[in-house]
Amino acid sequence: MAKSNAPFARKFPKDDPVLDKIDKELLGRTHRFSPGGWCIGTSDGGADPCSLRGNDTVFRPGPGAEKLHKLLQ
Repeated sequence: MAKSNAPFARKFPKDDPVLDKIDKELLGRTHRFSPGGWCIGTSDGGADPCSLRGNDTVFRPGPGAEKLHKLLQ
């Protein structure tokens, strides 16, 4: 779905394995919250990148925001 460059939205049943795949492969989430722009730590060795936080009042769009911007144009 992500490689098609087409926006998608649909309902998923509770505990659908597709949600786990989205969490892992698209969001980079592994049993934690998805890392945000305020997470300035490293995930080397399985560490939590959010264990070191920067200024959580600053919002910096990531590559997904740029992709969405292009799709909406």
